[in-house]
Amino acid sequence: MRTHESAGPSRDSASSSPARSSRPRTLDGLQSTLGNAVTTRLITVSRMMTPEAFRESTSTRMPRGRSRITEVDAALAAFQRIPEDDPRARSFALRAVIDACRTYTSRKPADGSRVAGTEELARQAAQARTELDLESVYRGLLEEIDLLLAQNLHTMEQTDQAHMTAQSIPADRFHTMMSGYVEQLGGLRSDDTLPEETRAVIGELMAVVPLVKVLQYPWTGRPGMKLDAAAEGQDQSYSFNVGTQAPGGTPFLLGHIAHELTHVAAHQAFGSSPAMELVESGATVKQVAALAEERRKTLEGLQSALHENAGFTAPQYQLLDEKLSYGAQPGKLESYAIGLAGAGRITEEQKKRLMSWGEAAGAASGTLVEYDTVLNQMLVYLHMWGISEKNPFYVRLLAASGAARTRRDNARGNRSGSGDGETDRGEGGEGSASGTA
Repeated sequence: MRTHESAGPSRDSASSSPARSSRPRTLDGLQSTLGNAVTTRLITVSRMMTPEAFRESTSTRMPRGRSRITEVDAALAAFQRIPEDDPRARSFALRAVIDACRTYTSRKPADGSRVAGTEELARQAAQARTELDLESVYRGLLEEIDLLLAQNLHTMEQTDQAHMTAQSIPADRFHTMMSGYVEQLGGLRSDDTLPEETRAVIGELMAVVPLVKVLQYPWTGRPGMKLDAAAEGQDQSYSFNVGTQAPGGTPFLLGHIAHELTHVAAHQAFGSSPAMELVESGATVKQVAALAEERRKTLEGLQSALHENAGFTAPQYQLLDEKLSYGAQPGKLESYAIGLAGAGRITEEQKKRLMSWGEAAGAASGTLVEYDTVLNQMLVYLHMWGISEKNPFYVRLLAASGAARTRRDNARGNRSGSGDGETDRGEGGEGSASGTA
């Protein structure tokens, strides 16, 4: 099981695109940090049939014009017209070739006279797509989303294209690319305008990055952080299913990364179970109930400050409101406990304890899993949006984050002082974690 941030309503429509008066302060450094998407590796697509060769390999006595093979012909011809220095256009043209081939063959018997040649073209197109510099394509799309949002324009097409591009990036290259975005999150600390609280939070998150061994596309589930199985005597490690749909552009992606790394930092601090509950090991039901109530009131205060605040655009308001609600969903810890127990990740005793904690929290059960994560996520949003620290919501958020970070620091110190340097194996040496954006 893996916990995750709910996708929530789309923020890609014209009515929900941020109308900002200026670009986010971090946009100026995007090209220098991640590379100019226009300056890419120019890789000649090899082993691709020409339109003439494809027609020859699929030639039959049936007049070609009466067959839907002409749809494949058209897609291949369109691809051949795109210059080699446009990897983004070539990437999506190759996808169109693959889709046309699959559509054609799905309607024909396996021994159809044109099936073999069409399947070979699809294979060649798929291989050629991986040879393109898809990382630059993805980065370029994310930068374009940033710029479109700054102009209050639609981003749905670019968001979909970014998601589809990420799916085609080989696993090792995907890991490297997303590691670059993790580094960019850490690089925010060099910004003199970054609040000290946010700087401290990001420092805490960067400290646990070495524990995250894999950053991968979420083929096996929704985006989130997973606690890996660990053999006796081995250190804990985590795998990160990175969400690649970023309708809010770079701030959205970096916020998602901060959210997930907070799960790791908190899990290490509290010594919690694979559910990654934000509760110090050994807490009583009464203490948990009081903690959940305290966090619920803090989130309510943030909600009030947000509702009374005119300092955000409509989409920014929507995203913050969504995260505040996500931080305190009823039944959330209980659902994790049931899923983890069903997967054999936690014992029945652990399940019983987590269920009792969730029930004690009542409607604020989500605060026991997602409270710290959404606070840190919103800190990244506000900084990258260029919101003034004097904004009433920002003031409350920084204070809430400071209290939550102090609690994590104290828990970490308590565990270190007691000699409990790692999560009790009885709490689950393997399992899934809580997660996000």
